[in-house]
Amino acid sequence: MRRFPFTSFPHGWFVIGFSSDLAPGEVKTVHYFGRDIVLFRSVSGVLSAVDKTCPHLGAHLGGGRVDGECLRCPFHDWAFDARGHCIEVPYAPKIPANARVAVWPLVEQNGVVMVFHGPAGEAPAWQPPALEEEGWTANKTIRWEIRSHPQEVGENTVDCSHLAPVHHVIRTEVLEMEQKAHRMRVLLHLHATGHVIGMPDEVNDVHLDVTLNGLGMIISQTHVITGGLFTRQRIHPTPIDEERIAIFAVGNTKHMPDAGYTAEIDEIFWQAFVTDFAKDFPIWENKAYLERPLLAGGDGPIGSYRKWCRQFYAKVEVATAAAPATPQPPTQNVNSASSLTRFLARYSDGAGPLGSVVSGVAGLVERVRASAAPVSSASSSAPRPREDELDLDLHLADQSEAGAKKKNVAQTNAAGAQKRFPSVDSYFDTLERRFNPSAAGELEAVFQWILTDNQELNRFAEVRNGTIQTKGGLHKAPTVSIEMASDDYLKMINGELNGALAFSTGRGTLRGPVRLAMRMQRIFPLDA
Repeated sequence: MRRFPFTSFPHGWFVIGFSSDLAPGEVKTVHYFGRDIVLFRSVSGVLSAVDKTCPHLGAHLGGGRVDGECLRCPFHDWAFDARGHCIEVPYAPKIPANARVAVWPLVEQNGVVMVFHGPAGEAPAWQPPALEEEGWTANKTIRWEIRSHPQEVGENTVDCSHLAPVHHVIRTEVLEMEQKAHRMRVLLHLHATGHVIGMPDEVNDVHLDVTLNGLGMIISQTHVITGGLFTRQRIHPTPIDEERIAIFAVGNTKHMPDAGYTAEIDEIFWQAFVTDFAKDFPIWENKAYLERPLLAGGDGPIGSYRKWCRQFYAKVEVATAAAPATPQPPTQNVNSASSLTRFLARYSDGAGPLGSVVSGVAGLVERVRASAAPVSSASSSAPRPREDELDLDLHLADQSEAGAKKKNVAQTNAAGAQKRFPSVDSYFDTLERRFNPSAAGELEAVFQWILTDNQELNRFAEVRNGTIQTKGGLHKAPTVSIEMASDDYLKMINGELNGALAFSTGRGTLRGPVRLAMRMQRIFPLDA
């Protein structure tokens, strides 16, 4: 019995490899959409994806070899160019008519190889967007293989209610949602703990801007507002067969003034993403796909997402796409907003008269209750609300209520923050008394503080096996060094300036392992 009710693999652009997987002159067979696809890169670097079967006598072209700009069949040495045309039969004076192999529409950009799966003979109606690379770190990549479906992976982006139990997110709001043709965009506002990076007590204010281009390309732009950090995760789920998918993931971090700090943050966020994203895998592999799920308020716009997904399926399984025609550029209208977008943007921010919000919510709730109430035999023929309509009503009601109740975390923290230290001197004078030996454990490290505007305040602390000794001046080889103006450091220790934000914007410089620096607040707690 099939787990998923879809009658075909979805249409669209899907990743079938990383650019680094194939060097010039190499041939490789990959298996996606239930069939073999042969990739070959010519000696000049041109990459092509062709059907496995030679049109001559059916040999598997994956066993062939690259000859200049062509792929030669392993059986009779017929040569096929990047367009799939046979350009030479070594032992025949004339090439047979229609001697060609089917070619997949292919785009190679941003470090990944994408092919278009769609109706045979039809050129892609849209092209995958190229992403900006300047100002971002080099790609970090990983490939997973699990039992699931691309639609399930995309559904996670709108499944708000799973973020708390699975990903340690305290609160989620949908700020915007837009669906236009093959493109869907969701802007989420999260309050997330630092659990995944080993700082469970930290709460970060995060904007997650997710764009889906079909079901094979998910681009997640993450802005950690509290830390001034920008990262980008690309998630590409591709069907292997009816039961399994490959997930290609790529991560980047936006460059910050300090290259060393950028590199460490890039690695920390990438490892956090790899760890956190994989938490969904056992759920996806074992869950059933329910065509009509029971949805509740706060689930997120799942029904609307599923309705949008319907456009990517055919009634019957499609054959391998034929040679592409010249693709037309996609129509883009980033600034257009649906009525849903305007509604969410307005009420999730708590704008508008509160009475109108409550009234609107009450109306939505009444509609939901009415649709769920028992009906008499006389009215039993009335149409049942569509899954997406019910979902949106519940979701909007929940978001409006959240908008009316929400609090500004930053303001709350600022109001609650107390000036623990009247001066930087008072911080250093109490450092040994505040030292927490149990948090330090068997650590051996030297922590250096360099105050750029007053060298007399420079201090360092030697921590060894649960003991501490502080001294003035500079150490020859500190393990961790923090360098910033004394006024900024005072603001940071008093909770008026976020440390990560200071380092990401150049107001301070951090040298040494970032993860060790993150432990400093436990080793040197602010309260004695």
